[in-house]
Amino acid sequence: MEQLPDDVLVAVMQFLDVEDLLACRLVCKRFSSLVLHRDVWRHRSLDDDDWRRSSRVGAVLRLAPCLDKLVVSARSLAVTTTRCAVATLKLLTASLRGRLDVESDTLALAFALALRNQESLGRLRRLQLELPTFRSAPAIDALLGTVALCSGLKSLEVLTNLPKLIYPVQHGPPMPSLTHFRCSVDKNSASFVHTILAGHAATLEEVNLVIDAGLGVVETSRTAELLGTMPRIRSLRCQDFTATTEFCKMLVEALTSCGRSHLERLALLEVEAVRPLLRALPLLPALRQLDLDAKPNDELLKSITTASALTLLEVALHEGGQCPHAWIHRDAVKTTLAANPSLHIQLWCNSDDKCVPQDCETCVVGCHQEVQWDEVRRIGLYSHDPDMCPSPEDHTDDTDWQRSYYQTPDVPCTWIRF
Repeated sequence: MEQLPDDVLVAVMQFLDVEDLLACRLVCKRFSSLVLHRDVWRHRSLDDDDWRRSSRVGAVLRLAPCLDKLVVSARSLAVTTTRCAVATLKLLTASLRGRLDVESDTLALAFALALRNQESLGRLRRLQLELPTFRSAPAIDALLGTVALCSGLKSLEVLTNLPKLIYPVQHGPPMPSLTHFRCSVDKNSASFVHTILAGHAATLEEVNLVIDAGLGVVETSRTAELLGTMPRIRSLRCQDFTATTEFCKMLVEALTSCGRSHLERLALLEVEAVRPLLRALPLLPALRQLDLDAKPNDELLKSITTASALTLLEVALHEGGQCPHAWIHRDAVKTTLAANPSLHIQLWCNSDDKCVPQDCETCVVGCHQEVQWDEVRRIGLYSHDPDMCPSPEDHTDDTDWQRSYYQTPDVPCTWIRF
């Protein structure tokens, strides 16, 4: 083994468990040094809430030069001073349910210190927040203020609703860097979200927002306005629970007011009125994928001819009793596919109250017998030669735009060629 070069030993050590790596440090000085090589650690993940391996967490944070991902909860405060640089940091408090508020406040401050520490190490690129148990407190203001000021991040995901802030977040990063942002927007988080959107407007490419029903008109207007100021945005997903048509109107106006839009993917969920969007399709020449929770009526289909770049339209059946088989035989569906050979239409069948096949005028005809219409959840339609598809990625079941009411990310799609 002494004849093996260092890079070969380092490559082997990448496959060892942490306990074995720590044991290797006791073999000889050479092994003790190679164990600390960054290539041994940079693809590994560590969860400080794993009580079965709690003894090794402190050792790793003291010895490892870097990690790919670190999940921080309430188990170890060594993350506030460690010199182990991580690429992904997840701040998690799911294990704190039912504990004292003072303990939550202490952890919030520890999270802020851990984040500042990782920022100073210069490797942090992705941050995830899950803060379900915190109350309104100065510690929360400190934590979210630290997040808003953090520089160098590429991805920021807030996985839960944020607690109420005592003072609004007003100061963003020294330089924009985010390309991906995900968060819910409500009265509590509006100042935080708006600061992030404004501070990273120049670099954001993918935004995923959930608009809360209690969000006021002023905050809603500000959100839409900020989304329209991003020159590099390519993907936008908004789930609007305000039960109004105003947000859709303001969003479309903002997206089309700054000249030529580069938006390629747009998902508007829980949005009832989409007429403003339909009228604006010619002003979105780069739009390739459109996902709407709207009634898939003839007006929607006919408007697709004005969006020459569109290759995928996703719509959903919501009303009880609607038959997907009858819908795909509508004249508007056939006309739209004939006029747009590169278009794919994916129909999500979300209603639990589908038609009874033997009572449906379309189903009794007997066509498309290979499809189980009473069980199908997703149907794909197209008219071009499958061997000459301009966007073959649209034919796959894999989608990162999965709808929230399905547990699995991949919902099988039954494809039908017209």
